[in-house]
Amino acid sequence: MSKTGLIKTILVELRKAQREPWVPPPAGPVKKIRFPPGLPLEGGKHLRATDKLLKAAAAYSAIHVASKPDLRLRFKIEEFEQLVCRAFGSVLASLDLDLTDEALCSLIKEGVDQYIRDLIEKRGERIEFTAGCHLFQPCEVYPIRVGPVSFETRDQWVERALQDHKISAVTARRLRVTWSPRRLSKRKASLDFHAEKSVLGAIGPCDIICSVATHGLSAKMIREKALLASRLAMTAIATMWARPSQGLEWMNLLYDRHLPHRQYVLFAENRYAGSSSSISQMPSGRWTDAELVDEVRRYQTLFDQFGEALFNYVQPARGVTRPTMMNALFLSLWWHHEACRESSDQMATTKFAASMDALVSGQDAQAIMIFIEAQLGFKPKDPMMKDGQSTRAIINEIYNSRRSRLIHGSSSDFAHDWSSVRSAAESISRLCLVSAADWMRSNSEIDDLKLMSSIEITMSC
Repeated sequence: MSKTGLIKTILVELRKAQREPWVPPPAGPVKKIRFPPGLPLEGGKHLRATDKLLKAAAAYSAIHVASKPDLRLRFKIEEFEQLVCRAFGSVLASLDLDLTDEALCSLIKEGVDQYIRDLIEKRGERIEFTAGCHLFQPCEVYPIRVGPVSFETRDQWVERALQDHKISAVTARRLRVTWSPRRLSKRKASLDFHAEKSVLGAIGPCDIICSVATHGLSAKMIREKALLASRLAMTAIATMWARPSQGLEWMNLLYDRHLPHRQYVLFAENRYAGSSSSISQMPSGRWTDAELVDEVRRYQTLFDQFGEALFNYVQPARGVTRPTMMNALFLSLWWHHEACRESSDQMATTKFAASMDALVSGQDAQAIMIFIEAQLGFKPKDPMMKDGQSTRAIINEIYNSRRSRLIHGSSSDFAHDWSSVRSAAESISRLCLVSAADWMRSNSEIDDLKLMSSIEITMSC
């Protein structure tokens, strides 16, 4: 149905809602609390509506999104539907419904579309997501930047926030006092006080602050995309380790932290058999030394490549220069992150395979071997592992024998120990990810994924 047809339906249903009392639907096997449907208005009020009217408004929203695909990068579908319902509520409440339907349809369409444009424009401002995190202990390596994601000490963040007018001088002074041994006096309730309280709640006991610069995203998209960008930035930093999962053990957003200690108890037949306790997450960032500081600086050019992919994710209006390459790098980093955080060896192995998969356009094990030969120099028959396993043998085991069979439900060894194959998959996935980022750095004008697997081009680079 067209927009005009949907508006006519909305008019019919609006008049019906004003004439007829609302009758709740018959209760099903599970009773739910139901309220009369309505279009939201300013001040928390609602304009009476019907379920059919709300469905028509949702269909109007879908047409609007279909005509502007970039909205899918900026809004959650449900969130945009709510925005459209607010537009209809505001416009319908201001009109004289005694006018002809033809006149009303024109006024409603013009008013609703303008209201939507205005609301979208309001969502177009730059918003900085801020949260405490554990990364490395404070040292001279900060700030660390991975595209739109910045990691700073508390002092660095306060100074920058003050210069950018994000916080007041009073709030800056009180934050510094709070993070020092001195006692802080009480403060009267105000908007500034709530900002101070929110900063302290988001940063908590963390010495390091993670910030993500977003642009043009809705409220729910900011939370979803900024959180993922923060996690992927930590994974990019963790690629400095031969086993990135070991680096990530010390890295976490305060937002993501769980109980510090986990414990379970065991009982055998007729007796207590013992218990086990473990630390679920490290209590602080990883210790630092001169070698680590040097590594962070040496890897900065690679962080910039990962950062470009993250820019495309949290700032969709910024423009993408190499969409194919950046999409592949982002997806590979995402799968690598998920694998590193995965507790199950079976699932982690599958996700590490997916990380390699993303760099070869989702092809097969043969394509991954060609990529490895081009980027890392290991031919299919060359020994790749310390135990002498060839490239073909280990990739076939990871990709075909383990990953594919597990996904397709034909695995016969899913209950076996996969820890050794997980370790191999992580090491190879990390090498592929880092080499891909380095190749993209050296070939900044190329946006053809196949060329990364071309031995001739790679050798010439």
